[in-house]
Amino acid sequence: TNEQVDDAEDGNERGNDKEEQDDTTEATNKDGVDGGVPAEEETKNEQVEDTDEGHDGELAVATISTAYTVLEQETHDSMSFTQGISYCSDGKIYETTGLYGQSKVRRINPDTFEVETSIDTPREFFGEGSTCFIGRDGKEYLIEITWREHRGFVYEVPSLELLHSFDYTTTAPAHQGWGITYDPKKHELIVSDGSEYLYFWDIENFETKRKVAVTRFDGRKQTQINELEFMDGLVCYNIWHEDDIICADPETGKSVREYDFSEIWPAKLRGSSENVLNGIALGKDHVLITGKRWDRIYKVDFTDWPTLFDSNN
Repeated sequence: TNEQVDDAEDGNERGNDKEEQDDTTEATNKDGVDGGVPAEEETKNEQVEDTDEGHDGELAVATISTAYTVLEQETHDSMSFTQGISYCSDGKIYETTGLYGQSKVRRINPDTFEVETSIDTPREFFGEGSTCFIGRDGKEYLIEITWREHRGFVYEVPSLELLHSFDYTTTAPAHQGWGITYDPKKHELIVSDGSEYLYFWDIENFETKRKVAVTRFDGRKQTQINELEFMDGLVCYNIWHEDDIICADPETGKSVREYDFSEIWPAKLRGSSENVLNGIALGKDHVLITGKRWDRIYKVDFTDWPTLFDSNN
């Protein structure tokens, strides 16, 4: 969700705003994904590679995985600067895209992947993440957040009629919005803003109830948290300019599962370095994976996650 690139021609893609936002100054070190946390007893949503003792008699550590299988490759609009994507209960795919003057909210046919409805976000807003959620009235809505404008929008599903907007806060002083997802069991919205924090919002007034700092297997803080998806009790997220998908415990923020997606469509084939992996959507029997201005979208299965589609999450 966070395009922090200076575009000299039109100023459209995000500039580097790290100085505006507290706690986002640490660079992400991809070389440090291995190590640090002993493998614990396996649970339904815990990723454990090996528990054999090492040379020092310590348990082997959890490591990043490539345990996914591509089921299908479908067509995706290569002009879509994807910031959020999710399935709603009607089975349709809902996507929000970014860039000033180009941001859109779309409903996509899940069989043909053709755009059925597309509405423009007002030009003064840079569209960011989105998710479907159930309101206090029992109805389903689509919520979209924006990058710098501290403004969110709520749409009727499936018509995408704009119902109302609201203001929000995240990490001071920038109060940016990057990704958003929904925990249907706790009825909470979960928001990222580029810092190491996940914010948990009340679904009625969109105010922060709590926040959690996110860490990796090795214990280091993870910043640049981008698009989000709630899967089997975990908050899974993309990382801006990385090809990993990380799944964290929403209570502790600790990494439970880590996946390397660098080979699904290698970065060198995507054209621009800003065409990053950024899109996760949980379906009934697959997970959609895509990115910014990708001409393709993948249906994948996580082969080491047998309970992923069991819990109606």
